[in-house]
Amino acid sequence: MTLPLEEEHTLPPSPARLFLWHGVALYIGPITDNSVHRHYALQLTIGAGEDFLLHTGDSDIETGFHLNAVEQPHALNSQDRPVAILLIEPDSVLGDSVLTCLADGLITQIGHDLAAVDFPTVKDDAPSYLQAVTKAFSVDDRNTPAGNDKLDRVLEFLASHPGEAASARDMAELACLSESRFLHLFSEQVGLPFRRYLKWKRLLEAIKAAGAGMSLTEAAHAAGFSDSAHLSRVFREMFGFAPSQILQDSRFVQVIICE
Repeated sequence: MTLPLEEEHTLPPSPARLFLWHGVALYIGPITDNSVHRHYALQLTIGAGEDFLLHTGDSDIETGFHLNAVEQPHALNSQDRPVAILLIEPDSVLGDSVLTCLADGLITQIGHDLAAVDFPTVKDDAPSYLQAVTKAFSVDDRNTPAGNDKLDRVLEFLASHPGEAASARDMAELACLSESRFLHLFSEQVGLPFRRYLKWKRLLEAIKAAGAGMSLTEAAHAAGFSDSAHLSRVFREMFGFAPSQILQDSRFVQVIICE
């Protein structure tokens, strides 16, 4: 899979990796954005001991760490040097902690701490890096509730039925819970609201299907999108670029699904 050169997002022909979880995407590599764009996910950009250039729509910044808020216009130029870019679901537990740290004025110190953490290069290293990020934002085991058998049944059902519609009412019945209790428990235990989890799940399923050789249209249908345009629209909303930019070749970007 590759990120072909397009006008709005240009990646140099250097090895890069995109690690994906439910609620978090982690890009490691150099990047140059040729136009200002925006997306729903929070974006943490971390330099590897060197500064990068960031245009926020209002000003130009040279920095080694930056947090872009939801829908904040920005354009990034890492000057051919690798950066770590974390795209985080703002409605997740991690997203909430990031926003809390921003409000408390802790972002600068967190950026300094994370700059000392080595970027992951293979799939096995990615969980440790994400754990370092969550720890930096005070999301640790003390904030992670224990598993729940009722929710395990729901998660197993969702994993074994890719592309199928799943309503909160049906999943609440599967879990033997009221719908309101199910939605509360799901968000608390999984770290993502149920509907946002489904959106990330469909995106990951589409990426996996495209990586297996399906066309974007086939991958969209397999993941429960109405068509490739629907997939592209949701993808752009979340990440700020089209899925075709990472799903057609692997010379520039290797996509790794970690869940």
